[in-house]
Amino acid sequence: MKVIVLAGITPSTFFAHVSLATALRDAGHQVMVTAAADDVVPAIAAAGLPAVPVMQPNLTREQIRAEHGLAEVPADAVEREHWAGRLFAVIETLPMDSLVEFGESWRPDVVIGGMLAYGAPLLAARLGVPYVRQAWDIHDPKLFDAGATAQLQKELADLGLAALPEPDLLVEVMPPSLREPGSKHGQMMRWIAGNSQCRLEPWMYTKGADTRVGITVGTGVADYHQYDFVQGIVKNVTTLDVEAAVAVPEEAVPTLRERLDDKNVEVGWIPLDILAPTCDVLVHQSGGSTMMTALSFGVPQVLLPDAGQFRQMDMARRLVEAGAAVMLTHEQATTEAIAEKCQQIISDPRYAAAAAGLAREIAALPLPSEVVRRIEWLVHAHN
Repeated sequence: MKVIVLAGITPSTFFAHVSLATALRDAGHQVMVTAAADDVVPAIAAAGLPAVPVMQPNLTREQIRAEHGLAEVPADAVEREHWAGRLFAVIETLPMDSLVEFGESWRPDVVIGGMLAYGAPLLAARLGVPYVRQAWDIHDPKLFDAGATAQLQKELADLGLAALPEPDLLVEVMPPSLREPGSKHGQMMRWIAGNSQCRLEPWMYTKGADTRVGITVGTGVADYHQYDFVQGIVKNVTTLDVEAAVAVPEEAVPTLRERLDDKNVEVGWIPLDILAPTCDVLVHQSGGSTMMTALSFGVPQVLLPDAGQFRQMDMARRLVEAGAAVMLTHEQATTEAIAEKCQQIISDPRYAAAAAGLAREIAALPLPSEVVRRIEWLVHAHN
């Protein structure tokens, strides 16, 4: 069986596909992972999977927005989700000609795409093969989908379609207790984190104090030089008599190591599946993969979502309601408030108990190897 995986336009979205793509290869199938952005190629290769560049035209995100009438970002969070669906639809289908050329020459038996990889259903329809949609996190993408459908009317009409095709198989990863009424049911799969790995040092996988707080604020540290923010979080968190482990991109490490010269602070680029199991609390900006990885290891979380991002707020709300997290919006997230929320979780064992319960739910879900059998059956039935 030959499989094309469209894993999204960032390394973080690709990581959600590693376990299933690897399981397909381990079962003897050929897998190709397409990369529509330069920085995704090294992540794919570092995970041990074949990377096929299908690069989009050399346009900046601002140019793409301007050319497609998406320059103005809506203030309303729900409208912004619809707008984001339109933007992802444009970005994900810009390399469509390259995708189709590759697909027609390699001839896959099935196409797998992430939740916002809107090129995947179009490619599968063009090639006449089954389409598998794989969830990246616990968020329902219906608002994204509505925006994408509105944006892709011409592309859909060219295929004789009025709306985005429903997947032949929907792969879900959310713990069952987090499912909301009316959400679609699909094939459940256990979340197994996929990360680019590195040469490990002992502090990365063993904590040096009774309590460890993990801190990651994504690539924003390097992109926007938010060193003061991270330094402030660490300064306040370490007053709690805990160890702080700060995961940041390589380019931010020298500056932060110099600023955070403290025996109770470790700084470096750490694969999240290595760091998370050592943490008693994880502080992060509500990214879906980060959230799912922490959940899979039973780690309670301090979430810092953007109030203008409906997706982040939705996922954060559900974890708070489940008792496995506390939340501070960007506006509320002073470094002092973050430290207070860490102390709240450390002092109250109910947070760890709730997170452990969700981890048990995840561990009980079918392994990726079992989902491979479903995909094999799907292709067999189609043929």
